Amino acid sequence: MFKRVLVANRGLIQANCVRAIKELGATAIAVYEGDDRDSAGVRNADEAYEIKINDPRIRPYLDLEQIVQLAEDLKVDAVHPGYGFLAQNGKFARELERRGIKLIAPRVEGKFNLSNKHEVKEAAMRAGLPVLKGSEVFSDRERLEPAAKSLNFPLVMKAAHGYGGIGMKVIPDMRRLESAFEHVQATCRKFFMNSPEVFLEQYLSDPRHIEFPVLRDEAGRTTVFPELECPLQRRFQKLVLETPSPFIDRILRTKLQSEIRVLCERLGVFGFASVEFLISDGTAYFLEINGYIQPSHTATTLLTGVDLLKEQIRLLSGEPLNMRRNEFSCDRHVINTYIYAEDPENDFAPSPGQVDRLYLPFGEEVVLQTSISSGAKISPFYDPMIAKLLVRGRDRDEAILKMGIALEEFFVEGLKTNIPLMRGVMKSDAFRDGTLSPEHMKNPEKRNQFIESLKSAKDSEIAALVASLALHSDGETLKRMEVLETDDNAQSVLGAATRWLKPRKPRRPR
Repeated sequence: MFKRVLVANRGLIQANCVRAIKELGATAIAVYEGDDRDSAGVRNADEAYEIKINDPRIRPYLDLEQIVQLAEDLKVDAVHPGYGFLAQNGKFARELERRGIKLIAPRVEGKFNLSNKHEVKEAAMRAGLPVLKGSEVFSDRERLEPAAKSLNFPLVMKAAHGYGGIGMKVIPDMRRLESAFEHVQATCRKFFMNSPEVFLEQYLSDPRHIEFPVLRDEAGRTTVFPELECPLQRRFQKLVLETPSPFIDRILRTKLQSEIRVLCERLGVFGFASVEFLISDGTAYFLEINGYIQPSHTATTLLTGVDLLKEQIRLLSGEPLNMRRNEFSCDRHVINTYIYAEDPENDFAPSPGQVDRLYLPFGEEVVLQTSISSGAKISPFYDPMIAKLLVRGRDRDEAILKMGIALEEFFVEGLKTNIPLMRGVMKSDAFRDGTLSPEHMKNPEKRNQFIESLKSAKDSEIAALVASLALHSDGETLKRMEVLETDDNAQSVLGAATRWLKPRKPRRPR
């Protein structure tokens, strides 16, 4: 097992990695920039070092030269890149390897090329898996139009080395082709992807998106875990996950798990991997393999009791896989919602700022993971995910009930979040009956219906009165409010509004 591991990431995945490394008995080392000084990962690390902006065009977490040099100076055994950022950067891997430092990410046939979506797709096709029709890879503008004409719209353009939904653009018709190409090329440059190559692929507008986590050691021992279904996304990033999928039957599940084992063996993958499929009209199309740990790893851990993050670190250190499929139970149902600092009513615009107060949910089999606390600053420069909220139930109905209650108890004051949207989703018939899809988030009317469905007529009156009172909140107003609260009308709309506006006094313990 490694002795000293540096975590080259931030936020929630940094906190998760620090926890896993410490539980494995190793020294966990964090890096941070300014606003992240008080985050959970930095606070809990054994050692933490600030990284600076050396080039105004590069954020510190993407400054691979600075991080590699720090890793060498600190004499670490390995670097964990989390997900995103440097997790699939070939130059980063080579520079670490040159210094005798391991990167905790899978390698295929001795090369750091699992990040190449197109190469992996071709390998899946050779292994006999159905894949969506697509083009060859290219980076020349001249090949753009001929590639598109050989396919049928709508299409999706993908960066060959994209990750986490970054480097993808849906193209509804030929008029959007050029702008999509410019967008993806700019994304490749911004995130230092291994190459500017892209490819086109048929776009399915309403498929089921499922993924299977895999652990595999160097000797070829493989465990394929139950699938996770992602019924809701925005900009190709997950909002809701549940496991196992309530809409995949046992026959298809067993077939896909068998195919995954064959594919991973042919590719020589070891460590952690997530194999993704799109299911449409009863056919499961291979989508991609992600070799970096996924944000969804906690849902599988809650379902099975297997800590995927710790196992990934163990396997990459050279230790063997020591579990079998029948060693963990999957007779429960887990739902995972991702909480972002963003405004769903304003096309998911980021909502950076300071967290004034947190009110956290509580309950048996209710798990909240967050790297923030009251007073934390949310940076405008990075992914705005601030928490993962998970519940486990005896069945799906109980899990939905638990998640609904947990979301009702969860408040983040000081900035906008997608918590109201998640509350509406959990109460919707579309989520319960499985007709919810990523397309719901692209339609502002459908999106806002989830939030509006929670509001009553009294809620609207209260909101209007609170806004009005807030504009005239002076001493006389507060006195009138105190009188109102003692009036028989205290339970009325106006009484409720005054209680919302008036500062609460702490209760004395009895």
